[in-house]
Amino acid sequence: MPPTSTLFSQLGISLVLGLLVGLQREWTEQHMAGLRTFPLITILGTVSAILAAQFGGWIVGAGLLAVVAVLVVTKWSQLNQDGSDHGTTTDMAVLLMFAVGALLAVENMTLIAVAVGAGVAVLLQFKPELHGIVHRLGESDLKGIMQFVLITCIILPVLPNETFGPFDVLNPFETWLMVVLIVGMSLGGYITYKFFGQSAGILLGGFLGGAISSTATTVSSARQAQSGQSKPAAAAIVVLIASTVVFIRVLIEIGVVCGREEPGFLRSVAPPIIILMLLTAVPSLILWLRV
Repeated sequence: MPPTSTLFSQLGISLVLGLLVGLQREWTEQHMAGLRTFPLITILGTVSAILAAQFGGWIVGAGLLAVVAVLVVTKWSQLNQDGSDHGTTTDMAVLLMFAVGALLAVENMTLIAVAVGAGVAVLLQFKPELHGIVHRLGESDLKGIMQFVLITCIILPVLPNETFGPFDVLNPFETWLMVVLIVGMSLGGYITYKFFGQSAGILLGGFLGGAISSTATTVSSARQAQSGQSKPAAAAIVVLIASTVVFIRVLIEIGVVCGREEPGFLRSVAPPIIILMLLTAVPSLILWLRV
């Protein structure tokens, strides 16, 4: 049996992949399975595989047949339009909780079973919030998420993790990892701004603006101040905070890329970057206290 950390990692990946596919299906208004059903299916598959290591491989086959049976019954009920709500999500939750109950009988699996069971309860409880996320995402937002998945989960793993060139300095995997890191930070900031930006306020607006693009934030804040939509002092604070976040991003990127192999490089560049960061953070703090 793999260690607990490995099992949690596998379950986490199952959850993320299920949410990813469920998000796409939910956005296209496919009613058979959506944002909650797909994570339940993928986690059921992972739990079945864990049980198979203890009770035999037939567990996985039985789980697959159960999923197919649920989907067939759901599709049949939709075709007949009998007016009843069979609830694919509920059916999948029933199957998964049965597997969780069996998991409790496996030695040293109590923690895993509790985590999965609690996660199912949370996933079922937050139905309105999850559906609200889907409704607030536009087509361009979903396309941006899928492009990030493309460069992270499809392109990055196939790139060779070895050096090329006359001085052995070009590593395609590490170079593309920088692309993934920068795009991921920008996408995360944008998604956060998408949901909280309009009511974020000065501080959060500056942090999110720096995470997405400090240049775009500067231009936008300047236009708002010029048009009278915001006070010049507030716009200046947003710009200074966004500029401060840029230096934090640089330190994170250097730490991720060089932290393990060249820790000395991070220690050497951190002081001047921190000084530059303070040169923008201190004026923003002074302006903030004066506003």
